[in-house]
Amino acid sequence: MHQLFRNALLLFLQWNIFHGASASPFPDHYDPNNGTASDMGYIIHPRQTSKRSLRIMPLGASVTRGEGPPEPYNGYRKPLRDQLRFLGYPVNMIGCLADGDFNDNQHEGHRGALISQVKDAAPCSINEKPNLVLINVGSNDCAQANDAGLHPNKAEWLTGAYDRMLALLNYVYDNSDGVTIILSTLLPNGDPSVDPNVKIVNGNYRRLVKDMKAQGRKIQLAEMDSGFINAPADLAPNDPTHPNQGGYLKMAAMWADAIVKADSMIRDPIDTGIPDTGTSKCKPASNQFNGPHQTQRGSGFDDGPYIHSQEFIQPPFASDIVFAASGGPNPSKNYHFAQLVTLGADRGGEADELIRVMDPKQRVIAGRTYPYMVYKQNGKWDQDWIEINPGYECLNEGVHWGDINNDGLDDFICLQPDMHVSINLGGTPPQFKYIGIIKPADPGTTKFNIRLGDIDGDGRIDYCAMDPSGSFGCWRNGGYGLAPTAEYGGYWQGIAQGGGATFDGKSMPDTAGTRLVDINGDSRADWVYVYPDGHTRIFINNRGTKANGPGIKPVWTEAKAAHPAYTEGGKLAIDRDHFKFARIWGSGRADYVRLNEVPLNQGDVTTYLYDFYGQKNTGFGGQRLRGDGVRYCDMFGRNRDDYLWVFSTGEVYLYGNEGTLPDWKQYAQVLVTGRPRQSIHVGDWDGDGHCDILSVDRHTGQVDMWRNTWKPGQEGITFEYRANVARGCTEGWGVGLFDVGPRFADIDGDGRVDYLCMQKDGRTTGILNTATGLQDVGQIKVSQGLDRANHHFADVDGDGRADYVWVDKFTGDVKVWLNNGKIPSSGSAFQWLGQEDSIWMKGIDRGANMHFAKMSPGGKRNDFLQVLPATTAAYAWYNTCPGGSGGDDGPITDPHLPSLPSIICPRAGEGCGGLNWVVMGDSYSAGPGAGSPYTADDSGCYRTWGSYGAQLFLDFPEQQGNFEFTACSGHTTADFLKDQLFQLLNFEEPELVILTLGGNDAKFGDIVKSCVLGLEIVSKKTCDQAIEEGKNVIRGTPFQQQLFSVWNGIFDKIEITGRNCKCNATIYVGIF
Repeated sequence: MHQLFRNALLLFLQWNIFHGASASPFPDHYDPNNGTASDMGYIIHPRQTSKRSLRIMPLGASVTRGEGPPEPYNGYRKPLRDQLRFLGYPVNMIGCLADGDFNDNQHEGHRGALISQVKDAAPCSINEKPNLVLINVGSNDCAQANDAGLHPNKAEWLTGAYDRMLALLNYVYDNSDGVTIILSTLLPNGDPSVDPNVKIVNGNYRRLVKDMKAQGRKIQLAEMDSGFINAPADLAPNDPTHPNQGGYLKMAAMWADAIVKADSMIRDPIDTGIPDTGTSKCKPASNQFNGPHQTQRGSGFDDGPYIHSQEFIQPPFASDIVFAASGGPNPSKNYHFAQLVTLGADRGGEADELIRVMDPKQRVIAGRTYPYMVYKQNGKWDQDWIEINPGYECLNEGVHWGDINNDGLDDFICLQPDMHVSINLGGTPPQFKYIGIIKPADPGTTKFNIRLGDIDGDGRIDYCAMDPSGSFGCWRNGGYGLAPTAEYGGYWQGIAQGGGATFDGKSMPDTAGTRLVDINGDSRADWVYVYPDGHTRIFINNRGTKANGPGIKPVWTEAKAAHPAYTEGGKLAIDRDHFKFARIWGSGRADYVRLNEVPLNQGDVTTYLYDFYGQKNTGFGGQRLRGDGVRYCDMFGRNRDDYLWVFSTGEVYLYGNEGTLPDWKQYAQVLVTGRPRQSIHVGDWDGDGHCDILSVDRHTGQVDMWRNTWKPGQEGITFEYRANVARGCTEGWGVGLFDVGPRFADIDGDGRVDYLCMQKDGRTTGILNTATGLQDVGQIKVSQGLDRANHHFADVDGDGRADYVWVDKFTGDVKVWLNNGKIPSSGSAFQWLGQEDSIWMKGIDRGANMHFAKMSPGGKRNDFLQVLPATTAAYAWYNTCPGGSGGDDGPITDPHLPSLPSIICPRAGEGCGGLNWVVMGDSYSAGPGAGSPYTADDSGCYRTWGSYGAQLFLDFPEQQGNFEFTACSGHTTADFLKDQLFQLLNFEEPELVILTLGGNDAKFGDIVKSCVLGLEIVSKKTCDQAIEEGKNVIRGTPFQQQLFSVWNGIFDKIEITGRNCKCNATIYVGIF
């Protein structure tokens, strides 16, 4: 009888194993009311019911990125995503990188990374809390193993992959609760010197997965080295490491199979407050920025440190004769230089007039009367003095000049020590309007310790107060109106906000020699100390970073050379009052003027003969920083911005963003425009997806274009010049680096930049650049009362329309007005929605160092980018939109991935060529007394090699994979659920499960004792009693519930193994 049963069971199993029967011998429907079961033709497929969402982090190196085939680098990620969607899974792929021409293309594939480096990179997006992480990394470790200089002990390095990968796995587990990891073995390598290393590492990975499973970790192996993916057939041409397109499709199939098998392990994603579905449009939030990520190591050019030089000009450019009371004040102090009139010179080319101011006691002398104030126009030094009236009279010692309102004309300033001002309204001669006190003096301040100069380079003179050490603190003249007072929409701001000096004293002999003048022509006031003999010490004022001090404290760098002393015959000839700074030759740099004085004493009156000798400033350097030339735009249509560096004279250098930042592809100089840097803009003018280079004439607003003619497959980049593609904005630009009127941004979302014109207060008009032509729409944005130098247009929410933003000059904090489209509103052609300040992350550096560019590989929204001005090293904070990573790509369809082999086995031979067997249940499965023990220490389960399950395994050597034997004599359904089911969940990919269970619940042992062996005395039950008790158990609800728990637990595991797993429930043999 036993032999007949065994033969029948063998025939049944042979059919299931070798003919791929899809129906389970275990009935899928059980009726608890009548105790019957029926075979409903249950087919084990991936669940077709509602699937849990997968928030997947693809983690690894260049294979994860998708390298091998040409761009767009979809790799395995797109076909895998398509397959998972087809299977019913909602999918959101996450990561700080993105490649591919599908929407949800984010990943963490770090080109060239070792296992340890991937661990270092993982924090970038782990805070998005993936519930599934796909890891494929180690190929670079295998290649590097052959470098004896790096790894003299090659074997140790390769076997150490176990520990390095373990560290990576533990990091992921520790930082995303409940996460499931799919670890893949490495692909076969086409390099025969590397492939043996791959085998070693893969063996370690397989062992690691088993070890982690034994610890109860949620982990699954994706076997990529089984012979399904082959080298070189499935590898890219001339590339031993990366798959070709077909290879990536096979990888996708393997990943999908592993994910389905791991389904029961995967928990729902952690609620981060951000949905996993959406589009690329996503309103920014301060907690959605991810960084810093270094995007540049430094490039570009500067002009080196400032080195002063000068040219002595002969003869003197001006002369004067003054009569003064003998013994009275020396009239040399009465001369000033300032630009009072302008004859059309551009900003930065200011030329000063010579001004003479006479105090009341000096105006009448020896029968001669002098006017209070006169000037000689620059270039007309030999003409008569012209009288002017500043509208307010001030003693000469308090008279200063400076541009209060950034109109290019110097205004009259009187320090008493309160700061009185008369605004220069222009004209020849100039007219003035007295506006009163614009800055009251602080306690302890006198007119002699105040210095005025444009510290921040915005074209408006600032106010500084010195202490006895020569250190001084300054207040920025802020706003865009007539003066920095509330009446005119202005304000004063401490330069070093938060406290501290704007300039630290240099232990000079006194403070009287301190001057603030622009020596190097960058429109920022430099510190110059004039010694009594006329020689100087110079510190150049450059913009810095937050690291250089509070607020916008400048970086002060000492010049390599300065002005020499002036002596005659080795003796001091004159004092420092006979040296003036003035812009005589309109170079933007302060020239040095020496007053040659010849006094003729005639009793009570002294006649002073003055000749003004100029020392033309020919110094060079310290003016241009590397960070001044930075531009960003997508030159190749890859949804990420490339980096352009523009020289001060318009030469353009290009660095291609290959998605491997901070490494860039260098194209060197690609264009010579011959235009000034501030006229150069970048943007896609013709809507072909490739950014063009644009230049705007400062005066006429004419736009010339260098059209980007790059085509796919072209190695270099080329341009086609087109003149006068538009005109209209005559705002030009000021002296500040970013104080530019013409702007280009796509405000209507048609893929073409529009031509915008921003006034000093930020009010903007626009010409829409449409496919059918230019359309002047007038005002597009009203003023927000903020200066334009700190305004930007940038698409911060990913809707394709540029938004209006303002960056705080001191902190980098951002205000945002979202572009709501071409909806007339408040007198503007477009509607803008002001946002709370919390919409954007807090600034991490000064506003001048912050840029908006699409650096995050997704390229959907502008990110926040810090560029260090001295080096152009840059760091990005990605404007992420978790759940809004682009949505799905069209309708769900079957991607038709390659079919997997029926058996997937490691190429290394571990368990290869057979099925993974699991024998479970009670003593009917354990086989007590049927042969030699299964193990020496069997823990009382009495398993033997003579059990029917073990005999089946031994009878089919060609189907011998792993053999797991959990059956245990005496086990009930409760024991099974407590012990054996837990073991099943830790076995790798069971493919054949054999089970006999339930007899011990029904007290089958008592029935045998009483009814077969006649041992009623032992069982203490009659045969009828034993049978009736067994029936009662079987019919009872507790047993049925336990039995269902057994089947459900088994099927939870079986279902994730897909089509290959079979469960065979063996009935008990009828003995009587």
